[in-house]
Formats: sequence, structure tokens, C-alpha cells
Amino acid sequence: MGEAEEVQEKMKVDMEATKEQMATMMEAMTSMKKIMEANAVAVAATSAIAKVNLMPPFDLNQMNHPTSDMVGKDLGSTDSPMM
Repeated sequence: MGEAEEVQEKMKVDMEATKEQMATMMEAMTSMKKIMEANAVAVAATSAIAKVNLMPPFDLNQMNHPTSDMVGKDLGSTDSPMM
């Protein structure tokens, strides 16, 4: 086999390896696309649920922890048994 034929054979082998690598990369990209699409659906569903919720989260916090009971109390005291 001459030098030109050896070079051509090496190029064929390299091309096949490149094709296999490209196929693997395409599979990975397709998988990533599916994950991204699934995440987009989840974000859209979460956004739709958030729009339905008419009470902002800060209102919920105020309802669960009213601040009016705290007026006049010494909140900086270190005499608390909790410390």
C-alpha cells in the first residue's frame, strides 16, 4: 500500500471516529433539550399557580406573626430563658 492510500485509510478511520463523537454529542444535546423543555413546563405551571394565589407571601407572614402584640415589649433583653 502506498503512502497516499495509507493517508486515505487514516482519514477514513478518523472520519468514522468523528461521526461517532458527533452522534454522541447529538444524543447528549437532545437529552439536554428534553430536560430544558420539562423545566420550562414546570416553571410555567409554577407561574400559573403563583398568579392564582391572590395573597402575597408577606401578607401570610403578617397573619401568622402579628406584630401588634410585640409593641412595648423588650425584645433586646438577655434575661430570656430562651437564650
